[in-house]
Amino acid sequence: MNHIAPSPVHDSLITHQRQLVTEYAFCLGAIPTTIRVRVYRQLDGNRYSCEQSHYIQTPLQAEPIYESADDHASLDDCLTTITGDMATQYRKAEEAGHDPSEDWLLPSRDYE
Repeated sequence: MNHIAPSPVHDSLITHQRQLVTEYAFCLGAIPTTIRVRVYRQLDGNRYSCEQSHYIQTPLQAEPIYESADDHASLDDCLTTITGDMATQYRKAEEAGHDPSEDWLLPSRDYE
């Protein structure tokens, strides 16, 4: 990855400027699907946001877990929030007697 931090472009039409910092990939428990997370640094400050390839929705959840605060103080905070939320839901479903399944992972329509 290129670690040169560009300056924001100063034009009122250019908004939400951010730079890709890293892409992180992991698997969740017994589910073999690779989950990817892209982390971006906002150019107008040192806050971080992310995009993820999959969301988790176990049989215990009415809807998938979506990243609720896409504004983090650090890269580690982004990754810890996403992986922690997914692991928590996975464990709850397993403890309730559900077998892990690839069906628990919903691909993001916005992740390319």
